[in-house]
Order: sequence, then C-alpha cells, then structure tokens
Amino acid sequence: MAIAKQPEPAPLLTYEAYIAEGEICKRYDILDGVRMDMPNPTRRHQDIAGNIYEALRAYQRASGRGRTFFAPCDVLIRYEPLRIRQPDVLFISYEQLAKCSDNTNPAPLFAAPELVVEILSPSETPRMREGKLQDYCQVGVQECWMVSQDTETVEVLRFTKAGAETVEVYAQNQTLRSIVFPELTIAVAAIFAL
Repeated sequence: MAIAKQPEPAPLLTYEAYIAEGEICKRYDILDGVRMDMPNPTRRHQDIAGNIYEALRAYQRASGRGRTFFAPCDVLIRYEPLRIRQPDVLFISYEQLAKCSDNTNPAPLFAAPELVVEILSPSETPRMREGKLQDYCQVGVQECWMVSQDTETVEVLRFTKAGAETVEVYAQNQTLRSIVFPELTIAVAAIFAL
C-alpha cells in the first residue's frame, strides 16, 4: 500500500511578499509568517465595533488628537518572522501616525497606536488573547480595551515593561475612562446598545 505524500507546507510569508500581494479584503493576523484567517464577525460583534468606532471618531473630531481606524487595519509587530495584528478598532495620535507611511499607502502601521480595542469572540482562547497582549506590549501600545460580549463589560489594560495589567473592569452602569487619553470617556451601555 502506497503512503500518501504529505503536501509541503507553504513558505512563510515575508514582509516583501505580503506587501506585493496588494489589498486583501478579509480579517487575519500573521503570526510568524503564517496568515491566520479570522472567522467572520457576528452581527453583534459588528454592532459593538461600530459603537466603539463612532465614540472614538467623536473623540477624534472633538480633540483633534489623532485618528480612529477599524479592522482590517494592520499593525506591524515585527518584520522577521513577519508578525501583524489587526485589532477591531484602534486610536493613534497624530504624533505616532506621522511616523507611518502616508494615508494612500496600504503598508501596516509601523508606529504603535496608543489604544487598541479587542472584542472577545467565543472562539478566542486565553492563549490567543495572551498572544495579542504580548504583541501589543512588545511594540509599545499603551492601552487595550478587552470587550466581553458575554458579560457586557470592558476590561481596560495598561501595558508596562512587565506586561499587561488590568486597571479597571467597567460594567454596564459605568462610564469607561481611557488611561492614555483621560478626557476620552464612553458610557459602557452605549458600547453594547443596539
């Protein structure tokens, strides 16, 4: 009986090959040269992401401090082996954005956004969550909001040299306050509103 030959693994994706691909309209992370496709978000996930995006855009307009982007928007973690993350929503100051390529260039953000938002999905494991947090910490992200659809809470984390630490967990009846942008506040109920 002949033994079936196993297909050879695809070569690892390099930064140059990634940029040469052009626009890909789907969600993924690239972990050590391997593209990890993400499942399509649920409509509930989209509602929450939209609410956060709207609140951050309102802050963007009122403060003039930076820009808001939603997925897919690549954040470069490292060139080799290639590692890229796509937070659900992010806010980056104009100072950090000035270090990146111009708005018409599809290259990832080279400078870390100060604030990233991750909406936890049912398929996300604690290990996957920890990997994201380690990557964000490594590149200098200062704050992460972990949004739980199940408990309708938002965990605000600060990144230090030691890693991620929880600053506060906000519930439905509370108002979230950013630690990096203290004038940025959002009613948690508005995040989960339909």
